[in-house]
Amino acid sequence: MALPGNGIYVVRGEMATLMTAMRRGTRWNATAYVDDEKDSLLKLFIDLKLELNRIEDLRLIEPQVFLAPFLEVIRTADTTGPLTSLALSSVNKFLSYGLIDPTSPNLADIVERIADAVTHARFMGTDQSSDGVTFMRVIEVLHTLIRSPEGAAVSNESMCEVMLSCFKICFEPRLSELLRRSAEQSLKDMVLLFFMRLPQFTEERSDTMLQKRFTIGDAASGATQEKLKRKAVTHVSAAPRKSSAVEEPPQTPQSANLTVPGHLKAPILATTPASPAGNILDMQGKITQTPTTTANTGEDETPVPETPVIQVESTDSEPLLDGETGEAAGTLAEANSSEYINSVGVRFTQQSTDHDVASLSPYGLPFIQELFRFLIILCNPLDKQNSDSMMHTGLSLLTVAFEVAADNIGKYEGLLELVKDDLCRNLISLLSSERLSIFAADLQLCFLLFESLRGHLKFQLEAYLRKLSEIIASDNPKTPYEMRELALDNLLQLWRIPGFVTELYINYDCDLYCTDMFESLTNLLSKYTLSATNAVYSTHIISMDTLISVIDSIERNCAASKNSNNRESLQEVAPATGGSRHSRHNSGLEGIVIDSGHSAAVEEKVENIASFINASSQRLRLQSGGEGVGITTEQLANVKQKKRLLSQGTERFNQRPEKGIQYLQEHGILNAELDPMQVALFLRENPGLDKKMIGEYISKKKNVDSKILINFVDSFDFTGLRVDQALRLYLETFRLPGEAPLIFLVLEHFSDHWHKQNQDPFANVDAAFRLAYAIIMLNMDQHNSNAKRLNVPMTLEDFTKNLRGLNGGEDFDQEMLAQVFNAIKNEEIVMPAEQTGLVRENYQWKVLLRRGDTHDGHFHYVHDASYDVDIFNIVWGASLSALSFMFDKSTETGYQRTLAGFSKSAAISAHYNLHSDFDALVLTLCKFTTLLSSVEQHEPSPANNEIQQAVNFGLNGKAQAAMRTVFLLVHDYGDCLRESWKHILDLYLQLFRLKLLPKSLIEVEDFCEANGKAMLILEKPREKQESGLFSSLYSFISSEGQREPTYEEQDFIKHGRKCIKECQLDQMLQESKFVQLESLQELLKCVLALLKAPQGHKSIGLPYAEDQTVFWMEFLVKIVVHNRDRMIPLWPAVRDQMYLLLMGSASCGYDYLLNRCIVAVLKLAIYLMRNEELCPIVLQSLKMLLMLKPALLLRISKQISIGIYELLKTSAQNIHSEQDWQIIFNLLECVGAGAVPPSYDDAQLPMPPNGSAKSDGAISGEEDATPVPERGYTSDSEITKASAAPAASSPSAENWILVNNKDSELTTASRPQSPPSLSAPAINTLVYSCQLLDHAPFALFKCWDSLAFIVRSVAHITPYNFEACVRCIRIFVEACRDGGIRQRRKLDSAAKQKSAKKRSERKPDMASSASSSNLTLLTGDPADNQINGNAAEQEDLAQRYEQLSIQLLDLMYTLYTRTAQIFRWWAEEGCTVPQSAALWSPGWCPLLQGIARLAMDRRREVRTHAISCLQQRALLVHDLQTLSGTEWCSCFHQVLFPLLNELLPESSAAGQLDASLLEESRIRTATIMSKVFLQHLTTLIELGNAFNELWLDILDYIERFMKVGSDTLSEQMQEILKNMLLVMHSVRVFHNQDGSLQQALWELTWRRIGEFLPNLKDELFHDEDSITPAISLDFTQIRFAPSPGTTEYSLTLPLYGYSPKISSITTGKSDTLPATQRKKPWAKFRSKLKLLKKVGKKN
Repeated sequence: MALPGNGIYVVRGEMATLMTAMRRGTRWNATAYVDDEKDSLLKLFIDLKLELNRIEDLRLIEPQVFLAPFLEVIRTADTTGPLTSLALSSVNKFLSYGLIDPTSPNLADIVERIADAVTHARFMGTDQSSDGVTFMRVIEVLHTLIRSPEGAAVSNESMCEVMLSCFKICFEPRLSELLRRSAEQSLKDMVLLFFMRLPQFTEERSDTMLQKRFTIGDAASGATQEKLKRKAVTHVSAAPRKSSAVEEPPQTPQSANLTVPGHLKAPILATTPASPAGNILDMQGKITQTPTTTANTGEDETPVPETPVIQVESTDSEPLLDGETGEAAGTLAEANSSEYINSVGVRFTQQSTDHDVASLSPYGLPFIQELFRFLIILCNPLDKQNSDSMMHTGLSLLTVAFEVAADNIGKYEGLLELVKDDLCRNLISLLSSERLSIFAADLQLCFLLFESLRGHLKFQLEAYLRKLSEIIASDNPKTPYEMRELALDNLLQLWRIPGFVTELYINYDCDLYCTDMFESLTNLLSKYTLSATNAVYSTHIISMDTLISVIDSIERNCAASKNSNNRESLQEVAPATGGSRHSRHNSGLEGIVIDSGHSAAVEEKVENIASFINASSQRLRLQSGGEGVGITTEQLANVKQKKRLLSQGTERFNQRPEKGIQYLQEHGILNAELDPMQVALFLRENPGLDKKMIGEYISKKKNVDSKILINFVDSFDFTGLRVDQALRLYLETFRLPGEAPLIFLVLEHFSDHWHKQNQDPFANVDAAFRLAYAIIMLNMDQHNSNAKRLNVPMTLEDFTKNLRGLNGGEDFDQEMLAQVFNAIKNEEIVMPAEQTGLVRENYQWKVLLRRGDTHDGHFHYVHDASYDVDIFNIVWGASLSALSFMFDKSTETGYQRTLAGFSKSAAISAHYNLHSDFDALVLTLCKFTTLLSSVEQHEPSPANNEIQQAVNFGLNGKAQAAMRTVFLLVHDYGDCLRESWKHILDLYLQLFRLKLLPKSLIEVEDFCEANGKAMLILEKPREKQESGLFSSLYSFISSEGQREPTYEEQDFIKHGRKCIKECQLDQMLQESKFVQLESLQELLKCVLALLKAPQGHKSIGLPYAEDQTVFWMEFLVKIVVHNRDRMIPLWPAVRDQMYLLLMGSASCGYDYLLNRCIVAVLKLAIYLMRNEELCPIVLQSLKMLLMLKPALLLRISKQISIGIYELLKTSAQNIHSEQDWQIIFNLLECVGAGAVPPSYDDAQLPMPPNGSAKSDGAISGEEDATPVPERGYTSDSEITKASAAPAASSPSAENWILVNNKDSELTTASRPQSPPSLSAPAINTLVYSCQLLDHAPFALFKCWDSLAFIVRSVAHITPYNFEACVRCIRIFVEACRDGGIRQRRKLDSAAKQKSAKKRSERKPDMASSASSSNLTLLTGDPADNQINGNAAEQEDLAQRYEQLSIQLLDLMYTLYTRTAQIFRWWAEEGCTVPQSAALWSPGWCPLLQGIARLAMDRRREVRTHAISCLQQRALLVHDLQTLSGTEWCSCFHQVLFPLLNELLPESSAAGQLDASLLEESRIRTATIMSKVFLQHLTTLIELGNAFNELWLDILDYIERFMKVGSDTLSEQMQEILKNMLLVMHSVRVFHNQDGSLQQALWELTWRRIGEFLPNLKDELFHDEDSITPAISLDFTQIRFAPSPGTTEYSLTLPLYGYSPKISSITTGKSDTLPATQRKKPWAKFRSKLKLLKKVGKKN
């Protein structure tokens, strides 16, 4: 916005105000007339007034025109302070209102005039407060000028004057606090502006030339001051200026030095009596040595402190203001304005020269560098003239500079050199300050410095951190707590810099000759944290936070890597984030055009400063250090190893150099073959070597001969160094040996090398050697105390005299010798490393700078997470200790920080698969839960202790937080858990013991329960309560261990349960299926280790936590079930442990464990067998159930039967092999039918603790009579004993199948049997040879369901399990025959039954069967409690058994009819199976035997159903037509004849049947035999002699049946015989092929029949010749019904030897008609034969 008249009214107003004030002043008093025209100051204003009256726009005149009067008032010394203040205020307003055009071509001249006038302000002092106001105006004007756009045009020299003025006021202690603080704030604002503009400046050659004028003068030396005065060059002479107060010589644009002469002391304000008006104050005063009086105030009468001053040194300026400086050697160049108007109005203008134009160019890098150097000098604590306030101010201003330009300072070589040397040295020295404010400011500045420029300050940073460590670890009382706190906080801020910690590790720990900075700091922080033994202070928390900051950084990198698929994308983002810095924008420098001063046509556009700052830091960083790219972890490991070896080699070298070199050669650090150059470099580079040992080593003759000394000397660069300087550098690296010859040797090589590198400055090498030796002697002469005592130290003349003529016969350069002499005299050649104090510090700093200039000073920046694992491995141990300690010491509310540290550490460990670290962390947290067991697992604790522990947990918030954290880590990082699983499981155990687990973990699946769930609660039996006083008292005392918690305790326990619920413990089991296989293996390993089988019987009283074992077993089951898809490699271990538990619980009497173990095993099988690949493996493991003792199997048969049923429902389709099915059927047989388990050896299962697990499959009667301990399995000794007894059967080829029909010793051979004798009936083949014990009815019925499920599903029965299935069915038939084994016992004789007492004791007993079948029945535990119910229950059970028998018949018939189809299907699939012709023995025969076995049952319904099945269905199946005669003969011997034997009087079963039932059975059975014989007569005829034997056997049975029964039976037998004879005769059985009678069979038949029916032949075949067929028909068909009212058969007769074909026709008539109503079929048959003859004759 433009001002009216562009500000002309502002100028007029300010001018009027000032003129009024001037007229009211003492000089322009109203009582005396003053001619304005004669007063120079008023004359200037009057002229200006006239000039302004002629114009209306201020832009029509140059700014210097209206500024000149105001500036002259400021310059004039005879004005008062208020008047000067008004003039300063006016100038400030002009600048603030923008009345000076920034685009003016004379802008540089204008601002120069303003700056010169203000910095040379002079006025008459009045009182201190009024003068302070004037000084405040000075500061305001300078501040406004510099901060305004026009300020950019101020020259370097004027800017120096400006800063000088501010520093003077700031450091003046007598001025008010407000004024000094204002000056300091203005300095900060100016420094802020200067360094924000730093990116705009460039280093140019002209700057370098100008920079030479800004030299550092020695303020303490008057000679140097005079020298600087002589060097000053006057470019333009200005006319002298007069004033009424003092005559001031003209100012020249020479270099003005800002110096602090240490020998001069002055009061605060230098006052000079100049005029009656008062003392003159001058901003450019020179300090004199004579103190002057102060102002006339009482306050100023106090002595003034003696302080150094700041002054601008010019020709004869009067001292009008003195101020205190900040340093003894700083100079700021300044130049006066090139143009001004003197007191009489004459304008003086500089000649326009190139140099002059350059001098008025805008300020730039030369000024910045000079200011920067001055600020650094202010911070030097070694200079005693620097007060604390000055150092604090210097630090504050440097802090501002680094806050805005830290990244840009490193771009400028001049600034960077100051930073590397002086600044870092001063800052590190200031760390020893006892002033807390200085210490804090120093730390802040150091942070800014190393945060941005550490790439250039590798060794400076190392020194700083080492010093910081000393402060932190210091026990010195002078180091207050606050300093340690500040130091720790500074270290924390450094460690939070991204990549800083990694850079420490890479650049120092992995550098051969640097200290292990990161590792040592880590250990220091951990140690400091652990020192909080009494109380936790903020320092301990900060040290822990510092350690955690590393964890935080690594964790962030881990999280970022998880969220990013490409690490390169992270590296691309990192520079953008690293280079973007927050900065304050310079609003006053937006788009300003600055005249560069070189050409008016060339203009430079100044952009927003933020663009320079934000875009530069990352480039700087990349250029300065490099990125550390390409350093692999393996390389770092090699460096670390090499560093360790080098450290050990250095120690050995410092003891015996040869041993150290040898050690390094042996370990590959140095070449095995000695390399002189390599050894020389080792001696030069290794700072840890003892200098004395180096001197001894290189001066030894053998090392000289091996050229080690030569190479050592050649490693120095002496180019351009004077001989004493080179010698000083040379002798810094080692101590000269004490012997003269060795000194000669060392100096000889030195002289030769120095002489060559300096182009032979002397006549020859000997001259150099002599001079070098002379210098050594001079050094000893001048500084050795003994030498001084004996001789007077030589003078320069003596020194030159001694060297006369030694330069090849000539003298050395005398000036050079004088320089050498003075250098040695003033500074002794010493071994700095062996010195102390400042000498040692200077040497070490010089070495540090020297190392920084070499390749060792290269600093690697790190922006990625490549080395996070190495960092974490170092910091992890210390961090874990610190976190644990602080968590333990923290209050209830202060542990969240440590828990976060734990969680982040866990995330890192999991990310990098650091399993051991993760395990250690989990263990630590588990300890803090206070629940880790301190006692053995199986030692139960008292209940009251458990209650107290649960209450304590509910009260302990810290323990609950630790518990939540533990399971949070388990849920998130379960993959990383290894050994720590046992601690997690220990928590589960303790929570189970304390009853704090959620319901989901103590409730398990149980297929035996109605609701499918079971609670893991072991109810302990209650002891019988006794009445009585003492008994009650004892009960009260003993019940303390079982007390209930109080209401208050219950509340606390609820809090604990709530915490446990939040931990989601059950989720861990579900999530186990997602963990890696290695973690799962460890989990299973730990769980299995907790599953300890009992070692002794329960009755012994050994401590054993049965409920805990059950809990772990169910825990294991849940894990296995959730991970069933990957259990193949893990199953053997699970199987073995379950086996040991099963056997241990069975043998030691732990019933609860046994029952749960059985359910667990089957539950595992149910779930795992759904996996087809795992199914056979798991199924083989079920053998362990068959290894239990039969009595034990009976007790747990319910669980097994239900489990097997559930297993088959879900997994039967996955069972394929014969061995697998064999196990299923064996289980069904043993559990359901009570069969004795088979005996087998399985090397895969482990040995149980009490002996062999092999169960005896055949127990003899003698063994049964022997008491056997209830162990649940059979020992080896018992097996041996059993093997001595006659076995019921021999094992099959599989070595674990007992039940086998063909190989059994008790079975009959498959060959045709001879007719049984009356005295010794044959062994009944219908009886399946097996040993049956007691069975549980429930298990029998449930196993029947399983068996029916298998058989009725077509897919489950295959040729491979067919025989096993049939065998199982046969055993079930035996088990349920006659209503079950117990029912049979009741029906047996009293001698064959067990007494009721023995049954109640549940001891196994054996009773041999009374049946003629020779069936061996082993009696086990009767378990009468299962069936001794009321009569109704008995009746219901009997019906169930009867129904089961009938169902078995249907099942056998179903399988019987499908047999051929099953084998045919599998044959079509390409499997190798028996053909249908070979199915008799494995298939049809045993099934017919099973049906026939039930046809012998005592129960009418079962018997009738079985006989009907044989008669009407089984033997008439179409597939049987393919059987051969031999197989049909076998059918008679193995099925029909044994069935007939059971109906004979000799059979014990026959005597137990009702007479009518027996009669009916005999008739129907004989009818079946007749049908089968006649139907397959043609096939049987082909057997030859075997047929004759079969025929005789049939006749024998007919005879016996005729003799044992009633008349009806006899009559029926005769009818059956007649039918058979007629059919046989009709089909030409008794004839040969030629029609003649076969005499042998004919006679044999009638001879046998004649024994019991002598008249039958005459009755049937009296006209044998007449009925002999003589027909020629091919076929004829005869229909007959052997048993009237039953099935009618049609017989197709081949008249010429063809086989007959019989088809059955069911008439539907009753099979049981009375004998009186039945017609004799033979008469009808004879009439049919006659009809056939007639038909034949017609044809």
